[in-house]
Amino acid sequence: MNPKDDSAWAEAQRRCRLSDEEVRMARELGFRPKSLIKNIPSPSQKWKAPAGDWVRSLYEEKIGARRQAAAAPSTPAVRNQAIEFRNPEHPWPDKPEIPELVLEDPFDSEDYEDEDVDAAWDQYAFQDRIEEPSEEEIDQQNTRMLRQQCLYRWAAQSIAVAMSQLPEVQKVAAFGAVAQPLEMEVPRFREYRRFRIEVLHECADLDLAVWTANLPGLKELKRAMSRGLSVVQNTAWGGMAHHQVDVHIFDAGSGAYRGRLCAFGQCPKPRKMQCLVRGCGAQPFLRQFEGYRFNAAQFEGEAKVTLFDRASGFLVRPPRIDAKPARFVRRARKADEGFDDDDIDDEDPPF
Repeated sequence: MNPKDDSAWAEAQRRCRLSDEEVRMARELGFRPKSLIKNIPSPSQKWKAPAGDWVRSLYEEKIGARRQAAAAPSTPAVRNQAIEFRNPEHPWPDKPEIPELVLEDPFDSEDYEDEDVDAAWDQYAFQDRIEEPSEEEIDQQNTRMLRQQCLYRWAAQSIAVAMSQLPEVQKVAAFGAVAQPLEMEVPRFREYRRFRIEVLHECADLDLAVWTANLPGLKELKRAMSRGLSVVQNTAWGGMAHHQVDVHIFDAGSGAYRGRLCAFGQCPKPRKMQCLVRGCGAQPFLRQFEGYRFNAAQFEGEAKVTLFDRASGFLVRPPRIDAKPARFVRRARKADEGFDDDDIDDEDPPF
């Protein structure tokens, strides 16, 4: 046993969020801890699979599933492949109560002059937090995560309604974090990660699966998505940009995965390295990713919420947006606390 090597693997397992089984697979594939850490997706690489999924797909491809089948239990647990509530008003599996978001006002006029507002905002928004978050701050963070998921769900409903107007679209479903209740976890935010404080999972993007019978008509699909997003562009809880929506395209006839709907306005777009990937743009606005391999088994195991199904005639209603803005309260005064004019004696010097 090499204590230094074991320590490196423990660090890689923690940072890559690998299970013991995934660590075993990585060792058999010949990975070193540093190479795994280097392949952790950055926040800008939302399309890139987590390190654990990447290791599993490589293991399946290079070594095969025979060892996994031999080690698997005879009756493995089966994840829900679809959540079929078929409630047009609220198709989601949960409806959490979202508390009011109450924040301290950083622009209190008694503390800051007008010319100091910009400096006050910089200090308030980008201060270097080193202290442990309070219970109030943890509650605020959880409220923000619930608001964000709710906003993304509204966007999913609105996009599904817009896409249902295209005759070639046969089905629209949401999957990923938006399609299931948020779980508690230690997030990526520094002040929470440092103290190992769990908050609700961050719903970072909206994943939609669209089954269409007309791959050459993806430009119309992009326009439908834009119409749907316009409904949630200016709410009290913020808005959504096109790059925050990942539309996974499937062939309606065969069910085969084809790629993702491109976010660019033209195909190909000049001077964009993404457009140089092999196969990208073979069908206009059908994007491919370098080294990406669609895992059909994993997708089938994902919980999904059906938003539109032409075969059965099911379609969600447009969202009822009832977002309430955050309420700001006056900050506690510390400088004047315990100070009274009556405490001043006539004989006291003015300074």
